[in-house]
Amino acid sequence: MRHFTISRIVPLLAVALVATSCDSGLTGLNENPNAPGSVSPQYLFPNGVTSAVGRVRGGGFDLTFTSLWAQHIAMDRFTDEDRYSVRPATIDGNWSNFYSGELEDFATIIEQADPSESPNLVGPALVMKSWTFGVMTDIWGDIPYSEANQGTANFTPKYDRQQDVYNGLFADLTAASDMLTSGGTGYGSADPIYGGDAAKWKRFANSLRLRFALRLIKVDPAKAQSEATAAIAAGIFTSNADNALLRWPGDGTNDNPFFNTFRTRDDQHVSQTLVDTLKSLYISIEAGNDTIFDPRLAVYADPIVSALPATVYVGAPNGLQDDDAIAIGITNTSRVGAAYRQRDTPSILMTYSEALFGEAEAVARGWVAGDAGALYNDAIRASMQYNGIADGVINAYLASPRVAYDPATGLTQIALQRWIALYAQGADAYAEYRRSGVPNLKPGPAVITDPKIVARRLQYPLAEQSFNNENLQAAIAAQGGASLNDRVWWDVAVP
Repeated sequence: MRHFTISRIVPLLAVALVATSCDSGLTGLNENPNAPGSVSPQYLFPNGVTSAVGRVRGGGFDLTFTSLWAQHIAMDRFTDEDRYSVRPATIDGNWSNFYSGELEDFATIIEQADPSESPNLVGPALVMKSWTFGVMTDIWGDIPYSEANQGTANFTPKYDRQQDVYNGLFADLTAASDMLTSGGTGYGSADPIYGGDAAKWKRFANSLRLRFALRLIKVDPAKAQSEATAAIAAGIFTSNADNALLRWPGDGTNDNPFFNTFRTRDDQHVSQTLVDTLKSLYISIEAGNDTIFDPRLAVYADPIVSALPATVYVGAPNGLQDDDAIAIGITNTSRVGAAYRQRDTPSILMTYSEALFGEAEAVARGWVAGDAGALYNDAIRASMQYNGIADGVINAYLASPRVAYDPATGLTQIALQRWIALYAQGADAYAEYRRSGVPNLKPGPAVITDPKIVARRLQYPLAEQSFNNENLQAAIAAQGGASLNDRVWWDVAVP
C-alpha cells in the first residue's frame, strides 16, 4: 500500500495542470483528496515527468555538479561543487526526492494500471522510470532498485548491483517498446513530452535502450552489442521531431529550471574546456582562414561583457579556489547562451542527434550494417539544426578537415561530437565522458580528489547511514569503495 501526503500531491498537480493543459484530467477534481491512492495516471504521470526532468535538468543537479564535472559549465564563484565538494544536503535531497517523488508516481502507475488493458499508460511510465533510474545508477552505481518504492512494506531496501539495475532497465524498455501501440487510452494532453503519441514513446524507449547499451562497451561488450542491435532494429528516433523534450510554458509558475537559476544568480559560466574545444573545430572557408569556429559556440555561450561590442567568447576554468575564480571577473567569461536560459526553453531528455551518434558507433564497431561517416554527419547536422544553424554553415563545417569523418579515428570523433551535442544534458555528458574518455578532461587545480583526477562518481547520501546503513555498507563493500575516485561498474579503467 503506497501512502502519499497532501503536501506532496497538491502542488505538483497544480504544476501539471498548468504545464500540460490537462483537460482530460479535470474529472479528477471530484476525487476524494484524502484518498491519494486513487489518483489517476493522468495526474500522476505529468507530476512525475515534471518532477524528474526539473530535478535532473535543474540548478540542484545538472548545474550543481554533472555539467561542471563534464566541463560544459564552470563556477565563477562558490566553487565547492566544481572542486567535487557537493554539499551533503544537496546529495540527500536529490536521493530522497527521486524515490519519494517521481519514482513513486511511476511505480504507482505501473502497479495500478493493467498493461494488457492500458499499454499506453504503462509504457511511458516504464520509459520515464528507466530514464530516472538510469540517471541515478550512472551517478551512484549500486542503488535500491528491485525493492525500491514498496512503501511501508520495506523501509530498508537492498542495493542492487548496477549490472542488475541495467538488466532491469533493458527489460523495462523492451517491454515498453513492445506494448506501446497506436490507439487505445493514453495520457493525451496530460503527457508533457509527446502529447500522448505512442509511436514517439516507442522510439524514445528504443533510443534510450541504445544509450544504455553503449554504456556497457568496456565491461560487457557482448551485452552492449546485443542490446544496441536490438534497439536499432526496433526503431530509434527518426528526426528532431522525435526529440524527448519537456516544453515549459514559461508562465512564471512553470519555467525552465535553468531560467529559474539564472534569474537570481550568475555563478555558472561556460567552461573553458568546451569553449576551447569549439574554437578548435573551425569551418575552413579558404586556405589559411581559420577564423570561423564551430557555430554552436554562439548558441551555447554569450560573448563576454567586458569586450562588447566586440564578439569574444572566453570560457571559465574548472576547479578553481573561490578567490581565484572571483579574481577572473564575471564580465570576462561567457555566460550560458541566452537561448538556453529562457523561461520557455525546453529541457532535453534525449535527442535524435544522440541516437544517430549511437547508431554511428554501432556501425563503426561492426555491429550493424550502414555508413558510419554518413550517420556521424547526420548526427552533427541534427544537433546543429536543433540549435538553429543554417544548412549552408553546417555543410561547410562538415567539410572542415578537423571535422570530416576519418574511419581510422571515427570512434573518437563520434565521442567528441556527442559530448559537444549533449550540452545542457550534464548527467549524460558526464556519463559519456567516463565511458569514452573523450575529451581528455583534466582536473582543476583545487579539486579535492586524491590523487587529483576528474571525479568518477558521487558519494552516497549521509542519510542512508542513519536509515539504511547495513545495506549501504554492503553495497560499498561490493563495489570496492564509493569515493569520488572509485568507479561505477561500467566505468572500467582502460590502460
